[in-house]
Amino acid sequence: MMSSIQTIPIVDRAARPPRMTGTMTRAGTMELVVVEHDADRVRELVACGLRTFLVDWEHLGKDARQRGFDTEIRPATLEDLRSVSGVPDAVAWCRLNRFGPHTASEVETAIGGGAHGLFLPMVTRPAEVQSFLGLVGGRVGVGILIETMEGLASVRQLASFPLDRVYFGLNDFAISRGGGPIFRAVLDGSVARAREAFAGTRFGFGGLTAVDAGYPVPCHRLLEEMARLQCDFSFLRRSFRRDLATRPAAAIVAGLETAWRGCLSRDSAAIERDHAALCGILRGLA
Repeated sequence: MMSSIQTIPIVDRAARPPRMTGTMTRAGTMELVVVEHDADRVRELVACGLRTFLVDWEHLGKDARQRGFDTEIRPATLEDLRSVSGVPDAVAWCRLNRFGPHTASEVETAIGGGAHGLFLPMVTRPAEVQSFLGLVGGRVGVGILIETMEGLASVRQLASFPLDRVYFGLNDFAISRGGGPIFRAVLDGSVARAREAFAGTRFGFGGLTAVDAGYPVPCHRLLEEMARLQCDFSFLRRSFRRDLATRPAAAIVAGLETAWRGCLSRDSAAIERDHAALCGILRGLA
């Protein structure tokens, strides 16, 4: 199981599905997953209390798919995965390429390289996930990314699988729609729809950084929405790496932990007010 931030020990989620509007009834921990494949940097971040790291192998078709969009492509290697998984107290997950003839080989290589869990991106059909789970065979954790219109249309079926993590990828989902603002999926309820379907599974979307940073959407507004939707994890990636140049990682982590506790202590009126404020920002980006 992925360790959490690190762990903010709030109440475990109730068995019933969460409400997507109104008062959030229960919430769990917020796990910060750092997208990083440099072992020396991982050691530094582990010392700051971070534990979970994503080594990103995805690259097949990504250049063509994301050409012209503000995304990042920096695929890691098997040696990167071995190095990160070998760092004491680090939990390494690996994002593979989308499902295809290469998947069986990638699964074996990643597990052999020390991955604690595997993410399958660009899911479009339940059959892909069923085959992926069969290839993994329960040896490590399994997560999927909802980042296509086909994937979103299949969330009810996908939620029947024994998944450890589900992440909603805003960038690729926007691309699958033909472009437009990536946060449209938050504004129009697409992320909430996926979260509701996966009510019993650890779920995340977006990315976090220092609470007082974030552009064009302030980080604290995203964190508030994550709490409203009862998210359990999110990624630290480009914005986080950029903000590390001006402040220590330990300060960023401590700030997120404090802010997360504040998000979970809000009453229903505050939750609705903060959600309305976020929607106002997102409408301005449309």
